[in-house]
Amino acid sequence: MSDFVAGFASRHEIAANLLHAVFAPPAGFAPVDPTRGLGPVPAGAANAPAAAARTAGPKHFVPADRDANPTEGWDPLDATADTTPYIDPVEAAHSAGYAEGMAAAMATIEANAARDMALLDGIVAQLAAGRMDREAMAARLRQTVMMLVTRIVGEVGVSAERLAERIEAAAGMLADESESAMLRVHPDDVALLKGRLPQTIFAVGDAQVERGGFVLESASTVVEDGPAMWLEQLAAAIDRAPLPLAA
Repeated sequence: MSDFVAGFASRHEIAANLLHAVFAPPAGFAPVDPTRGLGPVPAGAANAPAAAARTAGPKHFVPADRDANPTEGWDPLDATADTTPYIDPVEAAHSAGYAEGMAAAMATIEANAARDMALLDGIVAQLAAGRMDREAMAARLRQTVMMLVTRIVGEVGVSAERLAERIEAAAGMLADESESAMLRVHPDDVALLKGRLPQTIFAVGDAQVERGGFVLESASTVVEDGPAMWLEQLAAAIDRAPLPLAA
């Protein structure tokens, strides 16, 4: 029994080799005596690089202010302790930018309002003094109103339902509502009126008619309507309403 040596059986050699490879120290590893780390290192020692790095002695932390105690009065077990809330820098920047933009917008609105009020005061003063050309003022107001109304009419577009209602109302103006009539509309409006007209009215495309307008013709009556006529009526109404006299 004195010649017995502990080891692995032949069938366990593969597992033993694997365990040895896993737990073996990395290449170039050499044990270091921790008791010799602070002393001189003999020439040619295996732990010379590690020991040489420690010859300067341990490194100690030194606070910037030795008299300051950042945790003074803080109890980690006190759930009611007042803590500084977290401030998201992105959210803070967004809020600051929004507030700055709102302030700039309000300042612009106030400046524009003050400018407009000053202009109105000047107009009132000139009207009161009789120094303003009333005819020129009326012409400018008419031109401004017509421009705005023309733009609104052009931007609103054509409503098929509203156009059919206007044509139906115009059909009621015919001398005989039962007689056949031809409806001339813009070619783009013909498709809008499909299935919306009375059986006695037949729509045809006419490029001379503006969008939203129509001409309803029967044997005895002609009815015309459209944005151009509305603008003419509005212009006539404006011309009949001169500026009021200054007090």
